[in-house]
Amino acid sequence: MKSFRWLGRYMPPYLKLAIPAWVALLVEVLVDLSLPTLMASIVNVGITNGDTPYILKTGGIMLGLAFFGALMGLSRNWLSTKVSQDLGTSVRADLFRKTQRLSMSAIQKFGPSSMITRLTNDVMQVQNFSFMLTRIFIRAPLLLIGSIIMAFILNPGLALILVAVLPLLGFLISLRIRRGLPLFQKVQGAIDKVNGVMREFLSGVRVVKVFNRYDYEQAKFDTANQNLTGLGVQAARAMATIQPLMLIIMNGSILLILWRGGIRIASGSMLVGDIIAFINYALQILQSMMMVSWLFTAGVRAKTSADRIGQVFGLEDGMPLAEKPVVPERQGTLEMREASFIWAGQSVPVLKEISFRVESGQTVALIGATGSGKSSLVSLFSRFYDASSGSVLVDGRDVREFELSDLRRRIAMVPQQAILFTGTIRENLCWGKPEATDEELEAAVRVACADEFIPKLPDGYETWIGQGGVNLSGGQKQRLSIARALLCDAPVLVLDDSTSAIDMGTEARIRSRLREHAKGLTVFLIAQRIHSVMGADRILVLDEGRLVGSGSHQELLADCPVYRDIYRSQMGLDQSGKEVV
Repeated sequence: MKSFRWLGRYMPPYLKLAIPAWVALLVEVLVDLSLPTLMASIVNVGITNGDTPYILKTGGIMLGLAFFGALMGLSRNWLSTKVSQDLGTSVRADLFRKTQRLSMSAIQKFGPSSMITRLTNDVMQVQNFSFMLTRIFIRAPLLLIGSIIMAFILNPGLALILVAVLPLLGFLISLRIRRGLPLFQKVQGAIDKVNGVMREFLSGVRVVKVFNRYDYEQAKFDTANQNLTGLGVQAARAMATIQPLMLIIMNGSILLILWRGGIRIASGSMLVGDIIAFINYALQILQSMMMVSWLFTAGVRAKTSADRIGQVFGLEDGMPLAEKPVVPERQGTLEMREASFIWAGQSVPVLKEISFRVESGQTVALIGATGSGKSSLVSLFSRFYDASSGSVLVDGRDVREFELSDLRRRIAMVPQQAILFTGTIRENLCWGKPEATDEELEAAVRVACADEFIPKLPDGYETWIGQGGVNLSGGQKQRLSIARALLCDAPVLVLDDSTSAIDMGTEARIRSRLREHAKGLTVFLIAQRIHSVMGADRILVLDEGRLVGSGSHQELLADCPVYRDIYRSQMGLDQSGKEVV
């Protein structure tokens, strides 16, 4: 099936353990097929003739075969568990690596909650199906075919009853698949929605508490949860309604066999042991058909999940990598030439024909109203996205010509939202430079003014940080993010509104220390506060995606109406420049 094509690369290691499991399973099936015949011989020969030694001998053989079959079953179960777990581990690891290599726009195609579901629940469905393949995929058809053959050997007339019901059972199984597939696709989508609601709540739990929106969030979760429950019940019912019909047909056929067999025994054309063996083979056929039904049920769910996993593996990044990456000298220059950017699926550009150049060692600030495209602009330098038109250059070369890892080592970025990871403060600070010395660490911390609070923490640099830095204030997280970026020793430092949670006094100290520390370092600063940009070598002004001003603070006050309006609104001045009382 096309859904499972991506599994081809996992087949060689999978088959190394699956084939021995199938061999053990084959031996187990042969044992199961031999036992009813031996039981029939005990009844027909031993019990009928009162031959106790024959009964004991044949019974001993049956016990020995049963014990040997149990050993084969244990081996098969061990191998099945091992191969399915190894497969799940490999798929999850490769899926995670694929996700890491994808561009931001590619990841956003599915969304975080759906990606989490694909990495966990969908992989689990495929893993469970692979477990069933090594447990019953070979067993069910072998047991079915073998039981039918043995039934024909015992009595061809009665065996025709079993053959007659097989098409009916096959039709019910196919009906089960057709009804289940679209429903399980909806179930997986509903799991995405539940994950999305839960993820949104956990990431915004403080806002929920502040505004007392528990009832609203509970209602939203209940809606998604009830939708999942309803779809799950609907899918389970669709699959379960077929099961009783299959049992009715098979049990009806057994009753018919007993009736016809009783007539044959009465007429002397069939022995009692043969009818006992025949019923056992009929039950084995029923068991194998039920196994096939379970297998196809799991296959329906696995196909849905395999489709979703395949969508991730088959996702084209849309961001071509350089075949022969350039490695220019690390100068710290940034440049845009008529660069425009538009989000996928939108018609209005976020950035429109932006052109400027930042020289090595300069401190350049970017200011503009909310939504003017400031963060989008800086994301183009690290190539989180590609410009829709025009060129974006770092160290004099187009960013498309770099190897991504080399490009991003040249630019240390402090994002707008301070992101910290579970671990110690030291581990978070050394995120970009694990080999950093204590002296380098302390220097970066001092510049970011993080030395004002780290020594006061219970364990200093070894203080444990919860996920997202939940046990730190917003300003502390931002200062740690700045120190982490400084420790990377990149020639370019991008500060994307990274002091918004820091008081103005601390921010002034950071700027002062940064000027001392950053001699020769190119600093690209995005800020909302006019105080944060006034001391920059050059200020760029964005308005609705266009660069409408470039120059020093005094030059922009004289020549740029947009900058002048921002200055007046923040400094409390009226249109004439007088202070508003």
